[in-house]
Amino acid sequence: MEPSIYQYPDVFRRAHLESPGEIPAEVIFLQQVWQRHRKSPARRILDIACGDSPHGRLLAGDGFEVVGIDRSPTMIAAGRRKANPHLHFYRRSIERFTLPERAFDAAIFMSETFPVIVENAGLLSHLKSVGRALKRGGLYCIDIDRQDPIARVPNRTMWRERTARAGGVALDIREFHRPIAWHSPLHSIYELECTINFPAGAVTTRDLIPVRYTTPATLELAALASGMFKMVAAYCDLSFTKPLDKCRYRWLGVLRRV
Repeated sequence: MEPSIYQYPDVFRRAHLESPGEIPAEVIFLQQVWQRHRKSPARRILDIACGDSPHGRLLAGDGFEVVGIDRSPTMIAAGRRKANPHLHFYRRSIERFTLPERAFDAAIFMSETFPVIVENAGLLSHLKSVGRALKRGGLYCIDIDRQDPIARVPNRTMWRERTARAGGVALDIREFHRPIAWHSPLHSIYELECTINFPAGAVTTRDLIPVRYTTPATLELAALASGMFKMVAAYCDLSFTKPLDKCRYRWLGVLRRV
């Protein structure tokens, strides 16, 4: 069985096309969202599906208290090696979790990962878990790729090939689309194959990533169905003024705990 890209914390973000400076810009925008939509300052933040929590490290450096959760022991270990006293980690499932922590002012789910929660039951239990972790009036900010319509494919089909570098290591990346049933709630099944050309020898990883069809309207419906949240805003491309129909890359849903 081939390894997963998520076993290599210093590689996976570049394989997923994360740009230099992207995370600092996101952290600045998140703080602006909290100032705009909260009556009191946000100080305690829950970082969900955090990986090694680059957002959390920046927030902790600004004086926030941050707790990160992730299902991957490799990512949690990498985060703990880089953590500071204001950033703590727990290994948890994202679909259903509890924490031995007092309530948070805000939660974040970044890196466009939220649509990997594909089942209705998992989505609702996730929102209820987050809601229980937040104070009433707390904000939940969810970062999601713009999802354009894609052609349904009858067979595994190459989408694109590209190269990248991570820490001086060359990456050869191949991306595929896979067939999905017409009645599935998925937007796509994304297959990522990455050859990491380490000096000691190449390693090829493979990951299948199901992506749920998620738009502002479907997120608003899920928030209401959970009984925990109301959607209060949707912003695109880290802008407070750009209309949603002009969105180029991704959007941020902002839910308020009711």
